[in-house]
Amino acid sequence: MKKTLSYIAFFGALILLISAYSERVIKAEKGYTAPEIEMLSNDSTHISLDNLRGKYVLVNFWDSNSAISRIAAGEYDRFLKETPANFKLLSINTDNNKKLFREIVKNDNLDSSTQFHIDEVKTHNTKNDYRLEQGFSSYLINPQGKIVAVNPSVSTLEKYLTGK
Repeated sequence: MKKTLSYIAFFGALILLISAYSERVIKAEKGYTAPEIEMLSNDSTHISLDNLRGKYVLVNFWDSNSAISRIAAGEYDRFLKETPANFKLLSINTDNNKKLFREIVKNDNLDSSTQFHIDEVKTHNTKNDYRLEQGFSSYLINPQGKIVAVNPSVSTLEKYLTGK
């Protein structure tokens, strides 16, 4: 009986460890591997986080109804227009109206090559993976695919770009 209880306890602990580890591998939080995103650019080029490994990537989610996220989209866009090739911006809009999204990109003078609409995202779990129902966030992902900052300021981005 004692031996059976030992086996049950061992397998219970093993299952707990495996399930805890699997939840932590890919998570939209600092220190974890960023959840995958796949989309098409305006010229129908396939873009995915996996294909951008080796570069810093700033994934920014924004919506026209959220003034803070819209302002952040403009700040990131202006700052990252003059960045080195090892840095990529994926600014993803979640508006229900794609026409409104295009107007905002035009009116706010955003770089259309870095702006994407959520309809173009090919993964079905993006909203859940990045917990967009809890508000909009930005994620700085290092060349190895790990999230190194959430909602980074421009000065934080400068530190990663310059290495200082």
